[in-house]
Amino acid sequence: MKVLNVHTSFQNQKYPALLSQVAQMLQERVTVETKIKDSIEYKDAFDGKEAVDKLCLFIGTSDRNLALLLGRTLDAQKFFHDVNYEHRLRDSSHELYQFKQHINYGQKHRLASPGVQEEDDEEDEKSEFNFMDTHAGHNEKDDDRLPNGVFTPLTPCYSPTCTRNNLCYSVFCPRRVEQVSTRQAIEPQPLIRFALYPLDAWLISCLFLYIYIYIKDDDRLWINTVPKHIANKLSSAEKKRQENIFELIYTERDFVNDLAYVIKYWINPLLETDVIPEEYREALVRDLFWNIKEVYAVNSCLADSLEERQKMSPVVEQIGDIMLQHVAFFGPFVQYGSHQMIARYVLETEKAANQTFLAFVEATERLPQSRKLELNGYLTKPTTRLGRYTLLLREILKHTPEGHPDRELIPKAMNVISEFLSDVNYETGKMENKFSLQLLREKLAYKAPLAVDERLSVNTRRVIMKGPLKRKGSGPAESTDLQVYLLDHCLLIVKPKIVNNVERYKIYKKPIPLALLAITLPDQQSRRASSILSYGRPSLSNSISSLNNIDAIAVAAAATSTGTNKGYPITFSYLGRSGLSPMTLYAPTLLSRRQWLDMIQTQRQALTEAQKVFDIRSIDARFFNSFNRVTCATSYGTSKRDELGKSVVLGSDQGVYMKHEDSKTENLRRLLPMEKVSQIDVLEKAGLILVLAEKSLYTYSLESLLAEDSAKRGRKLSSHVSLFKVGTVFQGTPSEKTLVCYVRVNTMQSTIRALEPHVSAEKKSRNKLSKLMRGSGTGGGGEGLKVYKDMYIPGEASSLQYFKSILCVGSPKGFQMVDLVSAEVQSVLDPSDESHKVLLHKENLRPITMFRHQNSSILLCYNELAFYIDKKGRRLRPEWSIRWEGQPTAFAVSYPYIVAFDPTFIEVRDMNTGDLVQIIPGKNVRCLKPDAQDTTIYCAMDDPVLGTELIFELIRV
Repeated sequence: MKVLNVHTSFQNQKYPALLSQVAQMLQERVTVETKIKDSIEYKDAFDGKEAVDKLCLFIGTSDRNLALLLGRTLDAQKFFHDVNYEHRLRDSSHELYQFKQHINYGQKHRLASPGVQEEDDEEDEKSEFNFMDTHAGHNEKDDDRLPNGVFTPLTPCYSPTCTRNNLCYSVFCPRRVEQVSTRQAIEPQPLIRFALYPLDAWLISCLFLYIYIYIKDDDRLWINTVPKHIANKLSSAEKKRQENIFELIYTERDFVNDLAYVIKYWINPLLETDVIPEEYREALVRDLFWNIKEVYAVNSCLADSLEERQKMSPVVEQIGDIMLQHVAFFGPFVQYGSHQMIARYVLETEKAANQTFLAFVEATERLPQSRKLELNGYLTKPTTRLGRYTLLLREILKHTPEGHPDRELIPKAMNVISEFLSDVNYETGKMENKFSLQLLREKLAYKAPLAVDERLSVNTRRVIMKGPLKRKGSGPAESTDLQVYLLDHCLLIVKPKIVNNVERYKIYKKPIPLALLAITLPDQQSRRASSILSYGRPSLSNSISSLNNIDAIAVAAAATSTGTNKGYPITFSYLGRSGLSPMTLYAPTLLSRRQWLDMIQTQRQALTEAQKVFDIRSIDARFFNSFNRVTCATSYGTSKRDELGKSVVLGSDQGVYMKHEDSKTENLRRLLPMEKVSQIDVLEKAGLILVLAEKSLYTYSLESLLAEDSAKRGRKLSSHVSLFKVGTVFQGTPSEKTLVCYVRVNTMQSTIRALEPHVSAEKKSRNKLSKLMRGSGTGGGGEGLKVYKDMYIPGEASSLQYFKSILCVGSPKGFQMVDLVSAEVQSVLDPSDESHKVLLHKENLRPITMFRHQNSSILLCYNELAFYIDKKGRRLRPEWSIRWEGQPTAFAVSYPYIVAFDPTFIEVRDMNTGDLVQIIPGKNVRCLKPDAQDTTIYCAMDDPVLGTELIFELIRV
């Protein structure tokens, strides 16, 4: 035996002889997850072998019997329990256990309604950002929940004369075995003399433990109930079959007797006495025992039929027909199993709130008829019994000869039972989720400081994971215990509080939608754990699911983390304008942190796939970088006469590039070497490309740019140009035309010059685009462009939009419109509409662009919100607006969706409802062709891992 030395125990201020510290260690380090036993799912369970492994590691021993004995001392204080409440801790991977759930929500039937004002305290008045205080009472209550006691085999001897080399006078000295071993090594003794040395207490306990666990009771055997001359006539296989049938019959009768015990000693007394107040007596008994009487009725008939068959002959010839007949009526098992979680909750809450009920429970559990089994053990029997039918029938079938009727009937019965087991697991999961959400809603009713719609009443809402995390301050005593809920749509962080002996939740931080949740690991910053994604890697698919793998690197790096003395940190950030400052919480173990990361990532990917509207088609992922950033893009070759196919033209800090979409290589072709290209567009019919670089607007012939040996000569249209826009006016009329408008800004006003593409008769006949370079415009026009009209607006124009006969301009003064015929300028919004005044007097509200809806209404997009107006500028749907999650700098439309571009993510919303449908996270996100409407949407974002830029287009799924 090798026991951890005392001085080593104290190195981390942990002493393995103290049961409270052992219990705390076990709860922090053991892996709890959904496990299956006898085809029944058990949530938050762990197996006995893992528990013994953790105990061996903690106390520093290879003696598993010693660790098992230590674990059983925790079990004896009900720190954890077998999932079926049948036995104590066993060193087996097939035995499952659960920690006892401590419920503070003690007054279920006497809860204050949400509208009732509860007793206030000083803490409630604090800001949600200042919950750094620690209440000693709360910590003491947590300590009371842990087992108390000293495990003497791991303590040093109290005798001052006891040493490791000298035999102690005390028979129960913890060093007894070690001293005997040392003495044997120094002075070899005969084996019989060694037997005279007394064994210490723990070794004796281990011996009895082994006998208790592994020596089974052989009294209830079929072979002992039949005459020997009958048994001797049977084959070995038939004897085993009869033993299995006998076990099925007597365990069925035991099960029925257990249900009868529950009815007689629990249900009837509770209904007939005043243990429970009359106003909710029947409701509590119903919630506690549900339809157990229906289960009793079904199984009583089954037990009677089995015993009748057994009485017909000592050797039972057939059992499958009876089972197949009765399993069809096992429906009550499903109803009972799905309600079991509520029954456990009702039992614990009533015990905490009703001392009379608690006394009744303790007295009844001490009755001889209870067989030292607590009520929870009886409440789980219907569920566990259903799972064991399959095991019992499988053993019978195993020893049933070929050609026997049971070879056909038993599998049919097993199939029916398997369907019921599947229904139990499904209905149980659904009921547990519904009940967890109900409790969460009730607990959140207490003084919620934020008016946030958690939408917990939605039928599809699910609780994915929940558990405690700590918020820690600068001092060792400054910590806050928080409860974190991972729902299917958001992360909810709450602070538990006990108010009038009732546990309530106060929202600690605003719920974070999973799509807007960013996670970093502070202890992994050197490993680039905070990287959002690893774009551009050949192994990654060009899909949204890959881009949304925010924590892929963080999760991989977590495996090598050593944590801190505070725990294992996770920093949660809320992307967008609504987000709060990043918050770091601490998981108690590396494993629990990994579970949080995995569950969040899995649910986010599932949510993304379910709501995905756009997918990604990569254009380039390696060529551009921080020294040569892409700033704009447009498509070329969309006309039917173009034989080269569709190409994308990109503008960057170092020039203009082109790439054919059908090209099998990723090589880009550089068309123009230019500095700081900020905008680019193509006039295919005129054969021109427009380039805005260093605030100068140029035109080039497409034919000359595409020719390999042609001179790349262009013409400068104007300098000091802030932006330009190509569009069509007077659509659907004989006067329809394409215009190129560019903006020049001075201190007082913006000058908008409209140019019109022009091709002379000579050029048409010769069909040579290069001739356009001689110039066909007049008065400041460019090559192939002539001046159409000059217009002026007050202030600095920041955006342009074309409508039928109007040019709409965004400026600090709001949206203005310029009549293309009269050049008259007026506000887009009707000044007599009162709904505009309150909304548009907000500070920092900046107009960006507008789009025409298919129903002819107009959507005005600002950096904070968007709303609809009619043709006269009056507000439509006054109570409706879109509030952007981020701070968009550009927009695009692919009906019925509007796409907003924030530097940290792409936000996709439904134009009709305003609902958020998709988030595509990224770093330094940019729209390369703003105001695109039902055309290709080109985008760019940084790859923080490779240091390059990912250029892609959004394509509809």
